[in-house]
Order: sequence, then C-alpha cells, then structure tokens
Amino acid sequence: MKDKSYDVELITGEQLKAGRILLGWSQRTLAAKAYLSQGPVTQAEKNNVRKKSTIMLIAHVLMEAGIEFINHEDGTFGVLIKPDADRADEREDG
Repeated sequence: MKDKSYDVELITGEQLKAGRILLGWSQRTLAAKAYLSQGPVTQAEKNNVRKKSTIMLIAHVLMEAGIEFINHEDGTFGVLIKPDADRADEREDG
C-alpha cells in the first residue's frame, strides 16, 4: 500500500483527535508538544484550519509518538497506535 501519511489533504480532524485520544493526551499536551497554542489544535480537530503546515505539524507530532494514519483509496480512513507509542501515564482531560 502506498504511504499516504503525509498527504495533508487526506488527514482529517477526526483522525487527529482520535490519535490524540489514543495516546491519552489533552489538546493542551498535544499543542505543547507541537509548540502551538491550544487554539490551532482545537481548530484542526474540527477540520477548520487553513494552513496545511499546521495540520502537517500536528500529524507529525502524533506520528512521532506512535500514531499511524490510514487512508484507503475507497475513502475508508482511520488511526492505528503502535505498541511502543508515547502514551500518557494517566489519561488527561480534554
């Protein structure tokens, strides 16, 4: 299968949010790891970001932590978490 992980057009806000939740991270934690304020993370999860670079940055942080974005040609999409992912010690709110 062709690696489409970095095709920003295919990564959805739902995938970003699902990846964050699988890691047990709050929006604030993800924002801090991406050197962003919380606002861009919130907007990205709502598919309301104009800058592709913001989505790319958030996706990169999630991927580095062990998240894999899946986008099939038939439109099916999802998120996987690797066994050695950088999960929060305790679930965070948000």
